[in-house]
Amino acid sequence: MIRIIEGDITKTDKDIIVQQVNCKGLMGAGLAKTIMQRYDNVKNEYQTFRKKELKTLVKDECLLGMVNYVDVYDGKIIANIFGQVDVRKNRNDKNVYTVKSALIKGIEDVKDKAEKIGLSIAIPTYIGCGLAGGNWEEIKSEIEAIFQASTVEVVFYHYR
Repeated sequence: MIRIIEGDITKTDKDIIVQQVNCKGLMGAGLAKTIMQRYDNVKNEYQTFRKKELKTLVKDECLLGMVNYVDVYDGKIIANIFGQVDVRKNRNDKNVYTVKSALIKGIEDVKDKAEKIGLSIAIPTYIGCGLAGGNWEEIKSEIEAIFQASTVEVVFYHYR
């Protein structure tokens, strides 16, 4: 079972901090904004990765499910999971932008990396759900299933 901790995920003692990102190269709201402010190289590396991949891919959607790993100054790794193509337009926009299969594929990739090199993982509660509109109960259930037989230490961080 994955523990839930109340607190700021950017202050975690876990090795990998997971976040969902869009395929448009935009990072300026929600958790992405907080991570970008704390770790100033994350946005540039995310955008550089996106541009490099798009040189060989046909369109933004082809990034879905990929993970961009960014080493940051305090020894942690930010795992940017490409889990949505577009972004919410305004506060009245009720569309679901999370592509659940892409988010889950990315989580599986992070789990595999953590298992191979012995790292722990911090995942925000409601990943893919806030601004991206996903269903937390469905996403949480799938994440828990991914880690059910794993030895990787995983913590959900809930920030109020």
